[in-house]
Amino acid sequence: MRRVIARGLFLALLMSVAGPAASRAQIQVQASVGSPGSQVNLSLFYDDLSSDGEWFDDPSYGTCWTPYDMSADWRPYYNGHWEYTDYGWTWASDERWGWATYHYGRWLFDDSYGWIWVPGNEWAPAWVAWRYSDDWVGWAPLPPMARWDGSIGLTFSDANAIPSHDWCFVPQRNLLDVRVYLQVTTIARNVTLLERSRDATRYEVREGRPANLGIDVAQVERVIQRPVPRVTIVDAAAPASGRGQARDKSSVSYYRPKIDAAPPEQAAVPRPARDRSAISDATIQRQRDQQQRKLDNDLKTERARLAKEQQGELRPQAKGP
Repeated sequence: MRRVIARGLFLALLMSVAGPAASRAQIQVQASVGSPGSQVNLSLFYDDLSSDGEWFDDPSYGTCWTPYDMSADWRPYYNGHWEYTDYGWTWASDERWGWATYHYGRWLFDDSYGWIWVPGNEWAPAWVAWRYSDDWVGWAPLPPMARWDGSIGLTFSDANAIPSHDWCFVPQRNLLDVRVYLQVTTIARNVTLLERSRDATRYEVREGRPANLGIDVAQVERVIQRPVPRVTIVDAAAPASGRGQARDKSSVSYYRPKIDAAPPEQAAVPRPARDRSAISDATIQRQRDQQQRKLDNDLKTERARLAKEQQGELRPQAKGP
């Protein structure tokens, strides 16, 4: 069953704003799952995420996963908040499956499935690109072509090519909000914000792992006029307790085992836990119509805002005596 959301709809509307300008193999564990440095294979992802989304084979990326029932506004790194840890900007997810999908692998938008996650074997505090202006900060999931090499770091030099639909932008003063999605501006406004912001994507190798430096923490502190809290990552014993939950005032918990990149032997793609073909055509059309109305309204608001801003810039300055 194809996803309700199609990227073509978003891109066409955004251009109008921009204008000219299976049986599964048993999880193989080489060490205790609960111990730091434990190693598991990709079957762990298959087993733990099957109830929350659909696994399928993609001709370009292999076995991929797409979450169930996401809203038109939803993007990766949307439901949760940012922590500043000993590995830089670190995403704490409100979604049960966030321990895996925001710290391993990459995301991309597919016209048939919507957002899909491509599993990976390297843990990071968050695999995102960053942009910022004087007032705004934005982040977007890195695409599959962004590669990590432990000796040289991140190899990805085209953050400007990430589509406007993929970004979450919030006022800088709200970057640390616990429910940061409440401050994410409309997709329609992303085109303008991308034009007025600059790339801040920065990673480094720290104790053998990626560290996500992103927007300068000193810049955020100047805006919020207080220190950004620093917390330490503590290894969790299991996925359920390892997606950024606070241990105490100075530490947060993440489940980050080493993932064996080799495909599990004789492991077929897991069957979806739900039959999505049961969704009626009428329901799909109703959801599309609702999405269309919301995007049209967002575009109308953004056009009015841009027109008002332009009028203010063109208005003659009052002459002095």
